[in-house]
Amino acid sequence: MPHITIARAHSFRPAAIRVRMAAMPIFGSVPAPVLVACALTFVLYIGAYIRLPLVPLFASELGASTVQVGMINAGFMLAAALLSVPLGLVSDRLGRRRLVLSGMVISGLTSLFLLVARTPAHVGAIYLFSGVGLACFSPAMMSYVGDVAPPHFLGRAYGWYTSALYLGMALGPGVGGAIGAGGFRSAFLVSAVIIGTGILVGVRRMPVPPPVMRPASTNLVADLREILANRAVLACWITTFFSTYAWGASFAFFPLYARDSGISVAHTGFIFTSQAASNALFRIPIGHLADRTGHRDRYIVFGNLAFALCIAGVGQFSTPAPLYVLFLMAGGAMAATFTAVGALLSESVDTRVRGLAMGGYNTCIYSGFAVSAATLGAVIHRFGFSAGFGAAGGLCAIATLAFPLIFRPAKKD
Repeated sequence: MPHITIARAHSFRPAAIRVRMAAMPIFGSVPAPVLVACALTFVLYIGAYIRLPLVPLFASELGASTVQVGMINAGFMLAAALLSVPLGLVSDRLGRRRLVLSGMVISGLTSLFLLVARTPAHVGAIYLFSGVGLACFSPAMMSYVGDVAPPHFLGRAYGWYTSALYLGMALGPGVGGAIGAGGFRSAFLVSAVIIGTGILVGVRRMPVPPPVMRPASTNLVADLREILANRAVLACWITTFFSTYAWGASFAFFPLYARDSGISVAHTGFIFTSQAASNALFRIPIGHLADRTGHRDRYIVFGNLAFALCIAGVGQFSTPAPLYVLFLMAGGAMAATFTAVGALLSESVDTRVRGLAMGGYNTCIYSGFAVSAATLGAVIHRFGFSAGFGAAGGLCAIATLAFPLIFRPAKKD
């Protein structure tokens, strides 16, 4: 049995659990459980993101208006937002593995259900179900990575994890665009097969994280008060909400903007792929640099300001070449922001409430997407795509400038 002690790992990780990593299998320099988490995350996101550039077009083909397309995306994100915190709490009490695998099952079923959708209402209902799957998977997997990563490796662990996530995001839209050009339902079937394969791997290979010495509190109100009193957590949550509000403009409306600009479905998929590839490429080196230099808050502020400018500029271009460049830059900015956010959240809270903190983080992600899809559809309908993307980027920039006023790092003992 590995020796376990309770200690302050560093300034942002109170009461962290240190596990002697000599007892943990490691391939190269990356702990084996982190590699398994990366593999499962990659498989889920490549499968889910095959659907990304296709569902708005699929719903439109079935008769959905621009506003209805926005509401379909809003419902999906709203379901994920409402359930992320309670399911994060469930992962604190029942274990991360069950929630991770449940989320993968639901996501696979979503792809299968899209095969039989015949109306925009069907697509909306199916996407609500997909939001439940994300709420199961994301907080539990983010918490799992924090549980199994040693303190000195935390930034790199989230770099590896989010690189896998965004590599899946990078490949998924390109594959979806290529397959979807020949038929939407063929792409949905491929998505289901890929996710199903990941479920089988997870059942066999996902290890149980190290034991937590102090069990989760039964007082949910006390846990929530503890989290809400943590200014580092609040700063990360607020910044995350407005960042995903901006990125949600692209998720929900860029496929329609590209179509109206005469950009092909294949190019649309690969433009998304360029952003996600850039995002994935920079995650590991940025995580390594942040581990060495500290000051994760600076990566968040400067990265998110650059990202806001990229989103605001999307509506100024209507040909593929500049959009590829802009999305590549947006990906690099996201890498800086969200690698730092994940690590800062993990090291700012006790293990026993990490699921709650990550649940709130994922609630902010999906709430940002939901509110973006619900509000920007009306803005775009009245003022055009340029105004919609500009408003999204501007709000993101304003919120980012408020980050230093809210953030307060934890003090060393």
